[in-house]
Amino acid sequence: MGSFTSDTESLVRQLQAVVDHPEQFRSHGPELTRLARRAALILESPFEKMQRLAHSGTPLVCVRISQDRGILKALLDDAKDGRSSTATADLASRAKLDQAVLETILEYLATQGFIDRISAVEYRPTKTTPLLLSPIFSHGVTHFHDSCQPALLALNSFLTQPGKAHTAFELGQNSPEGFYQWMETHPVQQNAFHQFMKLQFASLPTWLDVVDFQRDFAQGLEPNTPLFVDVGGGNGQQCASLLEKYPQLGGRIVLQDLKSIVATAITDDRVERMEHDFFTEQPVKHARAYYFRQIFHNHDKEACLRILGAHVSAMGPDSVLLIDDKVIPDEDTLRSEYTTALGVHMLAMFNALERRESQWQALLAEAGLRIKAIERFTQFGDSIIVVEKSTSGSVCS
Repeated sequence: MGSFTSDTESLVRQLQAVVDHPEQFRSHGPELTRLARRAALILESPFEKMQRLAHSGTPLVCVRISQDRGILKALLDDAKDGRSSTATADLASRAKLDQAVLETILEYLATQGFIDRISAVEYRPTKTTPLLLSPIFSHGVTHFHDSCQPALLALNSFLTQPGKAHTAFELGQNSPEGFYQWMETHPVQQNAFHQFMKLQFASLPTWLDVVDFQRDFAQGLEPNTPLFVDVGGGNGQQCASLLEKYPQLGGRIVLQDLKSIVATAITDDRVERMEHDFFTEQPVKHARAYYFRQIFHNHDKEACLRILGAHVSAMGPDSVLLIDDKVIPDEDTLRSEYTTALGVHMLAMFNALERRESQWQALLAEAGLRIKAIERFTQFGDSIIVVEKSTSGSVCS
């Protein structure tokens, strides 16, 4: 028993060292985080487990309020001015909130380490506070609070009342429009989504880190050879990234999306802009590569087969589809909370899903296609799937 007590005390001291000096443990961050979370889940009592589950949405709500009301900014501004803390009476006036209401929110934020509680009526920022005001957090919190949270809350009703709406998002937002159409009349949420998506992936590897595009697809080109068609490519970022990496690339680079989107795309002058709905027949024939970035995880099986069918007929003998999407390993025993939660979000937002490798195999085979290669480029399952026509099998039209 003495040895066990000694080991436990040593473990407590080590955990305290992680809390006090996290920078010394960054190299083992993912492993320590995973084990610490598992330990916390195993050690908590049934009461604690129930409370954690019941209040799981509270951080998002309180951070959204604190961003929107300027609470976090006020704390940071005061700290920059040399003030050791900010009184809640002062903060309530600036945030235009009742003091008791504000203190309720502040008390919770302090338990999350987002701010420091000095006393019942005094608070100050922590090292985490500026992070919550960074662009990726500001846009991300707005997107998930305003756009996704209502969809998640409606998911159970959607699943138990089939036919009432096309998606849980429509049910939760009380809207006849899907997410992308809905955003056109909600500019704040639209901007938050696009900025968050841009910033989220800015620091991560991309498909161009695992594919030698010049070698694999750009050999023996004529000037008018269709080389790269970015289907549903939005603002043209992927076309720009391709040309940035391969500035001497020949052949045609084509950006396709709906008229209102390609009209405002910011991209290289060498990129052709083309209005195209990817549910309709692909007008560019025999391109070397048709690229789809995060298209299929927004659609259910039937819609995916329609998209694939509209492009199979355009493929030539040297054509491939490059599908930039998540591929979840079937036997992955360490699936992250992020990837599994994202699957639930796809279900709520689009009645779709993040697909396991076997599901990709089955979907593409039904469309008369086969996987030539899968190259993963992040630890979260982000992958490029190289797809070619199958020598046998049905083609979905």
